Amino acid sequence: MLIRQNKKGQVATIDLFLAIMIFTLIITTVLFTWNSYNAKIDKQIEYNSNLIKAYHISDLLVKYSGKPSSWHQSTIEDNEILIIGLAKEDRVIDPDKLTRFLSFEYDLAREKLNINSYEFYFKIAEINGDDLNPTIEYGNMTDSESAVVIRRYVIYEERETILEFWLQK
Repeated sequence: MLIRQNKKGQVATIDLFLAIMIFTLIITTVLFTWNSYNAKIDKQIEYNSNLIKAYHISDLLVKYSGKPSSWHQSTIEDNEILIIGLAKEDRVIDPDKLTRFLSFEYDLAREKLNINSYEFYFKIAEINGDDLNPTIEYGNMTDSESAVVIRRYVIYEERETILEFWLQK
């Protein structure tokens, strides 16, 4: 009789350890899955945030003339420019404003676009994707995988073109 009680205790202990191992395995799997999904969700939130920011900036560039609207004139100092806009009218790029924008120091352009902690790249190309002659591009394009790209149809020098704006953190 003494031997049977001892075996019952051993079986109960083995059952307890088995239950603890299964419980630990389940908790570990749940926590790993939770962390994995949190990372994916955070990455998607950052992408969406950058996409919205890039859209707003491209919208500002192609639809708005800037503040002051004559910011491209040489009589306006850089510190007087509040908002950069390249539009002569809705989706029609003013060549003079574009020339002044392209002459800015990169950090000044980032400051005026209010994207100091971001990198950006700007390009105007033919509808089919070919470069214009001369090529119109500006900014830094480092890692294209993490960049958000917005393409907008615009009119530049009386022809249809595409304005590309790349933004990355």
